[in-house]
Amino acid sequence: MYEPNYTITDNILNNIVKLEIDKQAVENTVFSTRTRNRLSQRAKTLDLFHFAHILNVNLTLRDAEKVSEGKRVVTEDIRGTVLNNYRNVLEFTRSNISDTYVDIDLNIILHLNKILLTDWRESWEAKFRTGGEGVDLTLENWATLRDESIEPMKVQQQIALLIDWYKNSMSKVHDLLRVGVFIEKFIEICPLLFANKLTAIAIADYLLYKNGYVAKSYLPTSRNFDVYEDEYLDAWNQIKNNTGKTEGKNITIWLERLTKNLASDMRETKEEMRKSVRDEEKGSKQPFLDLNKRQLKILRYLQTIPTVKREDYVHMMDVSTMTAYRDLTELVEKKLLKIEGQGRGTKYMLYHR
Repeated sequence: MYEPNYTITDNILNNIVKLEIDKQAVENTVFSTRTRNRLSQRAKTLDLFHFAHILNVNLTLRDAEKVSEGKRVVTEDIRGTVLNNYRNVLEFTRSNISDTYVDIDLNIILHLNKILLTDWRESWEAKFRTGGEGVDLTLENWATLRDESIEPMKVQQQIALLIDWYKNSMSKVHDLLRVGVFIEKFIEICPLLFANKLTAIAIADYLLYKNGYVAKSYLPTSRNFDVYEDEYLDAWNQIKNNTGKTEGKNITIWLERLTKNLASDMRETKEEMRKSVRDEEKGSKQPFLDLNKRQLKILRYLQTIPTVKREDYVHMMDVSTMTAYRDLTELVEKKLLKIEGQGRGTKYMLYHR
């Protein structure tokens, strides 16, 4: 039976409290569907931008946004392929996690790994190490952290024990600590033939999403591992170097850093959301494209009725013919309306780009 060794310090408690308070503030914020979609798109863009940086792929935020919308990245090696695959990982997680009965297991781990390996390796190579296979070091810099004393034949057993602990500790251990323990132990076991590091990030996203720290709070998981990677490597190396035969491994320092950085990310997300809400409120108080109430009204009217004549506008708005002409002409100049016909037969309709 696997049992992690850590101490719940004041730092860990303070970090979790700060994070939960900000998470609650984010989830209780009321904003429009448009703003919600924009924040969701922003999180996905940042996720892909930072994952590209982890892969050493030079990508701008604008390029990352295009990738999030389905554009494929082409590079001279397999890095572009892996980035495209990570987008598919995000889509898989967000489309399947809604099933509350779906939780992390051996099949989910292998499936995430298989998605990342698509068009890079054969699908059958998404498997746990079982024999004399070495760990492929392509795109890996965490493999040196693995516990080489774990016999390959026991790798799958070790992962199974970790999964059992994760599920059985649900009611006893805070979700963020469960996620942190899982990721640290996964890195130590290094159970896969290929892409252990990238799969660990995919698993972290899966677990954070499953436990409600991504969906409504818009946290981009890969940003955390990109921005704080040096800090995490330092913690993991300290854990490995300080582990003795008698004292065992204590992962408190890693959990302190993870919770601190997730709390920092949540605070940033809260500030970004507040800014979005302020911008939305400010925009709602300003006339759209400096249009008057009559022009806004006719635009709404034309969403249900295909055309309107100038004399219709005169009667509807109770204005002069010249005022109707000016209002409608301005809408045409701003390419909100277009004209059909001539003279008294002139009709105005919505301009569709």
